[in-house]
Amino acid sequence: MNLGPFTHTTRPASARRSGALAGTAALLLLAFGAAACGTADPKAAPAPTKTATATADTESGDTSAAGTGGPVPDAAPAAPVAAPARPAAGSSQWPQLTWYTAQEYGEEQNDPARVWRRTPDGTWQLVREGRPGNGTAAGQIAVAPDGRRAAWVEASAGRLVISDFDGTNQRAVPTQGQQTCAPSWLDSERVLFGLGREKDWTVVAVNADGTGRKVLATRQATCPTVSGGWIARFTDRAVHIRDGRGAERSITPRVPKGLVIDAVAGISRDGRSLVISTHVPTAGGCACGWQFRTYRVDGASGAATELPPLDRAWSKPTGHGQAVDAVTLADGGLVVQVNTATPGDDAPAYQLVRYGADGRVRSSAAIPAGRPWGGLLG
Repeated sequence: MNLGPFTHTTRPASARRSGALAGTAALLLLAFGAAACGTADPKAAPAPTKTATATADTESGDTSAAGTGGPVPDAAPAAPVAAPARPAAGSSQWPQLTWYTAQEYGEEQNDPARVWRRTPDGTWQLVREGRPGNGTAAGQIAVAPDGRRAAWVEASAGRLVISDFDGTNQRAVPTQGQQTCAPSWLDSERVLFGLGREKDWTVVAVNADGTGRKVLATRQATCPTVSGGWIARFTDRAVHIRDGRGAERSITPRVPKGLVIDAVAGISRDGRSLVISTHVPTAGGCACGWQFRTYRVDGASGAATELPPLDRAWSKPTGHGQAVDAVTLADGGLVVQVNTATPGDDAPAYQLVRYGADGRVRSSAAIPAGRPWGGLLG
């Protein structure tokens, strides 16, 4: 989902989750506790457990090598970010992926934000860098799926700002001093944000040039989550999605009793399937002790197929392995961005996991080396 990661000098919330920016810092850091848990090494995972009947195509094993982080060049080339290439049906090749690394602030390091492209040979190529927001953003900076633009809210000026990724060519959208949900991108040409207050948000979309303002929903209880051009909100046991025209439908994932939904990691462009993260709730305490379980859900029937964790140890309540983002592939498989750290750690430790159409882990890949905060754009 294209909410873009937070730019922080401290630990951020989930990279793709939107939140209220004014007076709601606690919500933005909800996923993090005070204690930290140990980190396990990734391993091959067993076949998935199905909680409801779901049909899946068979895919051959993926033998491609995992990607590695590369050195950061002094300057980014001017090449544009191409649309993500999708592997043909039955292919074991990883798709082309686009990754965003947040800007770093500090006395010793002050690195710009960067956009990377993962090439078929498993290396990361730097394609763009800049300083969108550059210290003026109140919370999250959202980056467009194609990596060309960024959007953020300036708290001091009470406005939404949309710019080219390097921070130039800025367009401002007034927010009338209202509380504002962090922006996100419906696609590479439209920005979504929320105005109002807790449990009473108005969801608004504007074009990348700041024109075409359109109200998509009113009286929303939570800030929206965006993925694949769909707008989602969720409760403990249900997901509600709507398209850009406002048509909404509800999905009740058929997951085991006792689990609650903690994130919508991804929705396919056709709306036929989604990936959700769930956990076993505990009475207070740190989320680093949660048992995260990830499911692929049929958008029509609610049938859910569990996606096994990258590491078998995460099937226990360790707080590892939350699914943050997911991209659906043309062959029916998935690429899922997983936090291999716990919510109590000072920084995330993201890993990309390739699942086949049958829900099995095929392989994993590292994100670009360097600053840990970032997110999968597509």
